[in-house]
Amino acid sequence: MSSVADKTPRARADPLRRPARTSRPSARKPSQAVPVAMLVAASACWGLATALSKVALAQLTPLDLFGCEVCVGVVCLGALALSRGARPSRPSLTLLALGALEPGIAFVLFDFGIYHTAATHASLLLSTEALFTVSLAALLLRERLTGRLALALAAGVAGSVLVAWHAGGEHASLLGDCLVVMASLAAAGYAVLARHIAPEQDDPIVVSAVQMLGALLIAAPLTGGSIVVGATHLDSADLGHLALAVTVGLTATVVPFLLFNTAVSHIPAMRAGLILALVPLFGAGASVALVGETLGAMQAAGGVLVIAAAALAASRFELA
Repeated sequence: MSSVADKTPRARADPLRRPARTSRPSARKPSQAVPVAMLVAASACWGLATALSKVALAQLTPLDLFGCEVCVGVVCLGALALSRGARPSRPSLTLLALGALEPGIAFVLFDFGIYHTAATHASLLLSTEALFTVSLAALLLRERLTGRLALALAAGVAGSVLVAWHAGGEHASLLGDCLVVMASLAAAGYAVLARHIAPEQDDPIVVSAVQMLGALLIAAPLTGGSIVVGATHLDSADLGHLALAVTVGLTATVVPFLLFNTAVSHIPAMRAGLILALVPLFGAGASVALVGETLGAMQAAGGVLVIAAAALAASRFELA
């Protein structure tokens, strides 16, 4: 999936408020080598999560996997926030709403999408998030759409069409590809809306935990409802696939969130966006290695176009 933490907003109120900290003397600016390595590792986690999701869905339903992802994120990030001295307080409705959008809606759309399409297709189509973000920023925030961005959008659309072209077959479908693109659109909408929130919260891990509570508002009725009506495979899946679902939760939320939130304060967001364009490459590679999928020449060419367009867009659009 597209990544969640790279657009984590900061807000005035959250349910895990940390005590005020005393100021510390300024230190020498650290090298960017370690933050870059953290962002590359975060990209690898999100790409790996795409392939592992496809494997887990062999015995689980999309709602089963979605519920596992969110629950793992809530438990792990919540426990980490509490261990850092956070105290329960009234949640920010804005953060809850944004968390319901992503990872909530974006994750569930992606899980249904990858269930119906090839993991390689889903990995490459995740690059459309950067293109949607630029488009929505130009449309809703009246940001100027330069010629370079227009070229990136055109290349991204062309690449997406090539990836989804003749998507029928054993592992891929046009429906699944469209759901993945819709997930990217939801994530892009989150990115644009999140820019309006003032950056007053000094602990992104606490904010990430609050966002997971927002996602839980989506996951609880959907996954819980599927369990009540018997439309779940949690009771029949073997321990290996259940463990995979937990691993997807760790690689899609907890680990990359921590890596990104640690690195992003030491590296420009523009450069971070370019590094995170590696997610589709890692995802496609993991899908070929773990799922045994292959890419046709047309899909590979489309993937190159989408990734190039995303990198071009990221170089001209800095996330707040």
